Amino acid sequence: MKKNTTKTVVRVHWAWNDEKEERWLGRMAQEGWHLTAPRGFFYRFEKGAPAECVFRLDYQSLRKFDRREYLGLFKDAGWEFVGEFSNWYYFRTSIGPGPAPEIHTDLESRMAKYRRLLGVLVIVSAVVWAPLLTSLDEHRQPHFLWDFVRGLQFTCSFLMAYAIIRIAIKIHQLKRERQRRKISCAS
Repeated sequence: MKKNTTKTVVRVHWAWNDEKEERWLGRMAQEGWHLTAPRGFFYRFEKGAPAECVFRLDYQSLRKFDRREYLGLFKDAGWEFVGEFSNWYYFRTSIGPGPAPEIHTDLESRMAKYRRLLGVLVIVSAVVWAPLLTSLDEHRQPHFLWDFVRGLQFTCSFLMAYAIIRIAIKIHQLKRERQRRKISCAS
């Protein structure tokens, strides 16, 4: 009987917890499952030899020309581009001696990544909230489909608000870390 050489795993990835996602992808590679296509909550893996690699995720809104240059910089730095979904870019590289490599080597660039994401979420959230708020005044007869759509809108709106809060907290934590480092360097 032929063994499965590919599999798809469904896993929820929260944007403010990308380090956890990176560690999980590394553990999958150690088990011989190599990421070939990230697609939101669906991850496609291909079976191969177990490997010690590190994954890093970055969030960027890029135009076509900028994307080529961006991916070229990572390639030149030894990172393999694995895939992209909804402006999240997935990279991997083999682990060598010493600490695992980083793509954001300073707190400022890490904060910038989350600020880019926060800006997009605020805009999308406004687009989702606007029709929801205007529809609250409407006095219409209940209709199953309308109630379902409205419930879905409410759910998405509150999830977006929660994500915005969590990402803002992440940025705040990085700012505090930056402040701690400044204080320890001054001492």
